[in-house]
Amino acid sequence: MSLTPGKEDNINLIKNLTPVRFSDNTRGKSCMQDSNVQTCKDRLDIIISQEKSNFSKWQLAQKRGLAICTSIESIKTRALESRESSRNLKEKEEILYPKDLTQHIEKLNIILTIFKDITKHAEESLRQLIKLGKLVGNMDKNFYQSWPMSQYINFFDQLYSSYNKENKIKQRVASH
Repeated sequence: MSLTPGKEDNINLIKNLTPVRFSDNTRGKSCMQDSNVQTCKDRLDIIISQEKSNFSKWQLAQKRGLAICTSIESIKTRALESRESSRNLKEKEEILYPKDLTQHIEKLNIILTIFKDITKHAEESLRQLIKLGKLVGNMDKNFYQSWPMSQYINFFDQLYSSYNKENKIKQRVASH
């Protein structure tokens, strides 16, 4: 086999070269850090999907609770109007709150337990995120090219405090 004159020089260069391997991990991270980051991403996915689901449940419970409160309000209004008319007619007084109100109050209490459970779950998610931030070791690591872990923790802290305040307001309204 004959080589062209220009390639004879290139063969000598190729014989002197040695293969070099470049690792995919150019930053020099340890395997432990990579597995921690992956664990954190997986857990973060689960927490976010659960919170999305809980937010949907919160909205549905909010709508149902509003409908129940509207029904309770109309029952109370009718009871007060009938009491006023019975006083005007000097008939014996009837019970201020009728029996059909108790069923609505029980339903409202069930809705309140849903709000309470969602609030507790938000608190647990916040606690898990704080632990994940410690696991990763770097609170400023961005996940999904968006927020660092510290921003997720701040968001869940605000979410939990909002749920908690709203839950207290709803309990106060339900007690009256």
